[in-house]
Amino acid sequence: MYDDIDDILIAAPLQQDLERKYWKTHPYDSPVYGADVSGSLFDENPKQWNLGHVGIIQDLLEQGCGVVIEGVDTPYLYFGMWKTAFAWHTEDKDLYSINYLHFREPKTWYAVPPERGRRLERLARELFPGSSRGCKAYLRPKVALISPTALNDNGIPFGRVTQEAGEFMVMFPYGYHSDFNREEAIHFATQRWIDYGKVAWE
Repeated sequence: MYDDIDDILIAAPLQQDLERKYWKTHPYDSPVYGADVSGSLFDENPKQWNLGHVGIIQDLLEQGCGVVIEGVDTPYLYFGMWKTAFAWHTEDKDLYSINYLHFREPKTWYAVPPERGRRLERLARELFPGSSRGCKAYLRPKVALISPTALNDNGIPFGRVTQEAGEFMVMFPYGYHSDFNREEAIHFATQRWIDYGKVAWE
């Protein structure tokens, strides 16, 4: 139903072609995907921009209470072939996340501004009524793929970014995002996040 994205693609020609192929063929042939693999590909030596040693507020929990939440306070790796994707979601407890693409092909991100997050949730409830019944955080399990055309048709603003190998991407609290092709990622908090964390559903 929402396959024709030709009119709203603004990326480079090669990325346009890949994106068009992705949305036209994503229901077919499940890709192989290694998600949530604990670890980091960063060398121990770099002290800046090293996802293995970010220096985050959550480190205080580890120092004071011995609490470490794998995949939230520690990096996870994601290995995927063509068409691996994450459906629309915000991060755990609406934390920030930082993502690094180590190598290979570019990755496409879609993001909805935090102030438009409720509109995306309403659209997902309309498109997937069975999934949303009885659970406020039904998008948390990452089950709702919604194309750019569907967002455009429903007046939900979004951005599209192509991340190249060697580049970082930062997601902000309560910022819904979706993507295809993978990387290394870790969550982090700042003082600005605290107000978001107080009202986060999960």
